[in-house]
Amino acid sequence: MVEVVTIPARSDKCHPTSSRTPGCGARRCFNSVSLPMTVLAVTLVSLHLPVLGTQQLPVSGAALMLLLMGPHLVRWVRFHRENRILAVLLFLWFVSQAVANLWAEIPVARAVWNALGFPALTAAGAFVLSRLCHGSAMRVAVIVVATSISYCVFLVVSPSALFRENPWKYGLGIPVTIIIAVAVGWLRHRGSPRLAMMLLISLVAVHVAFSFRSLAMVCLVGIGLMLVRRSHHRVTPLRAVSMGIAALLAVWTVSAAITNVVSRGWLGQEQYEKQMYQSQVEGGYLVAGRPELVVSAKVISGQPIVGRGANAGLSFEERQDVVSELDKRGVNISLGQQRRIFGGQLNLHSIALGSWVRGGIMAFTPWVFVLVMLYKRVMREWGAAEAILYPVTLIVTILATWDFLFSPWAPGYEIILGVTWSLALGPLNAGKRGEG
Repeated sequence: MVEVVTIPARSDKCHPTSSRTPGCGARRCFNSVSLPMTVLAVTLVSLHLPVLGTQQLPVSGAALMLLLMGPHLVRWVRFHRENRILAVLLFLWFVSQAVANLWAEIPVARAVWNALGFPALTAAGAFVLSRLCHGSAMRVAVIVVATSISYCVFLVVSPSALFRENPWKYGLGIPVTIIIAVAVGWLRHRGSPRLAMMLLISLVAVHVAFSFRSLAMVCLVGIGLMLVRRSHHRVTPLRAVSMGIAALLAVWTVSAAITNVVSRGWLGQEQYEKQMYQSQVEGGYLVAGRPELVVSAKVISGQPIVGRGANAGLSFEERQDVVSELDKRGVNISLGQQRRIFGGQLNLHSIALGSWVRGGIMAFTPWVFVLVMLYKRVMREWGAAEAILYPVTLIVTILATWDFLFSPWAPGYEIILGVTWSLALGPLNAGKRGEG
């Protein structure tokens, strides 16, 4: 007699549409987003949504995709621990900002609506683009490039006043750098590291020529770290020290080189005068170029927990203290910086510190978490085989460190944040660990 064995049906608890336990192999369960939806999303990213945005806060089509993909994105966030943590931190930022707005006696409806803006845009960029990027490393690379091109279109179609003044420095420089960093990864993966380095060095020259010195610095630090990186060598304390020394050496080299070029007047009289002034300021180029740091330190030290609200400004006594401190350091504040510092509302020229001043310490935590994720990703893949995404991940990590601390929110910046978070997730998006 033959015994019939019944094979139990496969459990569907790991299916991406299932509502069962979210921790069950979620990384293996999600399929890539369909091609039509991907094309639609990347195309919509290039659009400017004047209905949702304002003159001070232009909004890209990523916000529309947040609405269109809403239920799907809820499952995406729910099935990944890193996404869940970021979502919680963004919600706490919203709550903290709303409380700060109410504390500053802003009307309730306006206080809540204003508090929703930046956290919602960050969520739109991060979760929409990371969901689109889920798949192979090549898919991530293609969508990162396509999204960067869409961002260029967004900037050209809806140009800001600063973009018209210097399109490279105030717009195109960052997305073009991301595209070239992907190309560098592809060249290194194909066994052409010298050509890849030549491409990056040429890009540094372009940044310097268009007065984008901070991005030139970012690229040179990335070059230095890529030169000391060795595949199949895990990170040891000695190698970690080597990385730090390489980064510092790259910073010193580019500073010295740019200083020499500018001091000779090769980049024009305006850059020459700026260089001479900044070299004489106590605190160096950072304080001279970012006097808002003194303001941020003053405000945060006085009120570190609860923010000052969306309409944060300085009292008369605080203005006097700031002016006195800047005068001691020999800082000559430009008219534009005076308007930002002493105008009606504070613009602290810093995404993270500005969030802290307006919304309190909880508004600062999402930026710390994103940076931690990026650093972990870079360190984890340091000794892996040569990967397509590693150069762009490394450069975006250095760029995010600078931007979060020393750059303001730019029009459509949620798109760059989406690329950043997609790369930070790393193996979650790239499938097998060695692929990314």
